[in-house]
Amino acid sequence: MTTHALAPRLPVRVATRSGVTILLIGAAVILMLLGAALPWLVVFNGLTTVPGLSLDGGFLAGIMVAVVGVLYVAARHGGARILRPIALVASAAVLADSLYSGWRIAGYVAHPGSTAALTVPSAGPGPYVMAAGAAILFIAAAIAPRRITPLDKQALVRLLLALVLLTAASIHLILSPQHFSESPLLGIGFLLAGIVQLGAAATVLTRADDRGLNLVLLVSVALIAIYGYAVFVGLPLDSEHAADTAGGLTLGAGEPVDFRGAVNVIAQIAAIPLALVLARYSAVTASRQVELPPKAESQAVVELN
Repeated sequence: MTTHALAPRLPVRVATRSGVTILLIGAAVILMLLGAALPWLVVFNGLTTVPGLSLDGGFLAGIMVAVVGVLYVAARHGGARILRPIALVASAAVLADSLYSGWRIAGYVAHPGSTAALTVPSAGPGPYVMAAGAAILFIAAAIAPRRITPLDKQALVRLLLALVLLTAASIHLILSPQHFSESPLLGIGFLLAGIVQLGAAATVLTRADDRGLNLVLLVSVALIAIYGYAVFVGLPLDSEHAADTAGGLTLGAGEPVDFRGAVNVIAQIAAIPLALVLARYSAVTASRQVELPPKAESQAVVELN
């Protein structure tokens, strides 16, 4: 008589909810990208468009990506009792901010003031597309399958590291168009830094090993050094920008430190100890897995007997 081991299967209801959640998240991400790229404001009789990336759209998109990461951790590693409310509140905040931005833009278009004849402003669809994506993401967070088990320390460190990397990546990507106008090489540098940090965040969050941690450490140290040189000495690529920039804290002969720059460097500094702690957790986990096979083999022998 032959027996066949049955693979564990998810309940139909859970599998259906998982599929619907994935579809909703995919739709929300598409709308998020469109909302950030589409015009939020059009001025000078249609000659100049202001995309969401130049206003609040970039930061709102970063929050939505963070919500997707939080939902992933809640579904795979647990901690849903804390992470799910965070995802719901963050999605609702993006929805509210998008609608508020659309309302403010509509108010400006209706009453542009003394510059109306020059600017001829009109509202774009961007904030409402972003709001639609946030609403769909809120629904996905509300119905997403979740594990109610407590979140272990290693998963928590992974989530924190991914979030600080996402913060730095968002700032680099948001500032890329501005730096392209100053220097193509500088703009490419910001764009590549954002893409690398975004990929590192996804790798850290989705893999159970320490792959990508060396890249996180190398990129973080390099970008901190470059930013420090730009602040205290000044980069030759943006020397004119450093001289013309108003506001910020001047620490040297280079560019002043503004809010975005401070948040960016703090996130990159925080990534270093988090990556080191995660590497230690991964080493401990790997050493335990090396010790498990003999026990597993002896257990298998007992079961066969």
